[in-house]
Amino acid sequence: MRTGILGHPQSGKTTLFNVLARSHAPTGMAASTAGGMHVGTVQVPDQRLAKLKDMFEPKKYTPARIEYVDLAGQPAKGALLPQQITTADLLLLVVRAFENEAVPHPKGSVDPIRDLNEFQDELLLKDLAVLESRLTKVRKTAQIGQKESKEELPILERCATALESGTPLRNLEFTPDEERRLAGYQLLTSKPLLIVFNVNESQAQGAGLVQKVPQASQTASIEISGKVEMDLVDLEEQEAREFMEMLGIRESGLDRVIHTSYALLGLESFFTVGPDEVRAWTITRGTKAVNAAGKIHSDLERGFIRAEVVSADDLLKAGGLSEAKAKNLLRVEGKEYVVKDGDVLNIRFSV
Repeated sequence: MRTGILGHPQSGKTTLFNVLARSHAPTGMAASTAGGMHVGTVQVPDQRLAKLKDMFEPKKYTPARIEYVDLAGQPAKGALLPQQITTADLLLLVVRAFENEAVPHPKGSVDPIRDLNEFQDELLLKDLAVLESRLTKVRKTAQIGQKESKEELPILERCATALESGTPLRNLEFTPDEERRLAGYQLLTSKPLLIVFNVNESQAQGAGLVQKVPQASQTASIEISGKVEMDLVDLEEQEAREFMEMLGIRESGLDRVIHTSYALLGLESFFTVGPDEVRAWTITRGTKAVNAAGKIHSDLERGFIRAEVVSADDLLKAGGLSEAKAKNLLRVEGKEYVVKDGDVLNIRFSV
């Protein structure tokens, strides 16, 4: 999964990138003049998988991973965004909500709702520019009877009308065929959006900004103190827990960003275990067992016979696969079984 991080200058987006990717990319003015991008990959924290690792002591341990892409600096208005951003599965928009006289706000005052609205307007305009360019060509070819253009034209016009009225494309409903036709345009407002308000250290428990954001399709918002999260990164696990308890924080910003991202994208994890490897696999909610097998290897999907299934929680309580089987916690499921988050699968197949 790839997440593109966006935000106005001095919003703390590169600080958040450093927290998520455990990186040390330059921030502030250094980031603005660096150009290019920062790219980092982080392991998805999952206590179930970590405990399975301890249980099986495998030769290889493979958690799920997320790639984060942060623009180093603000692109000029009308400038094309890099492909790594436009092909992201999810957009993470960092909005400044902290006061700091040493880091002046480019607009002279801190107003997170103003900045959020302005940035969302920028995304709408970028998408509208892409569609208007395409519409010019499609209208001409539709007039001379080209079938593909005649079918595509009403879809593009509907999208352009929505954007002109200030409606992001993620708020619209599309058929699978319409989604296929639009996929190649990599429209930003069609992607799920996670809004992260970067708040003061004293507001780490919450500043009430989330309640000010209107509920919208495929959109979520959370509050994080980038300063606090950077402090947590440098602490040992026990020290980090104690620091969080002192501040009244129940879950780290990293965990909240990942859990919210998974929810927005409708993702979940299943596991495979054994002495060779304990691994997490990311699938879309509602995936059937035969298709989950294909995530592991195409041969497993092609020659699928059955799946032996036990939940990670049941397996950990039982103490092992043999014990889980003896307690009738391990069951056999067919192709149509819908895999659940936290399932441990063993695929039986023949090719």
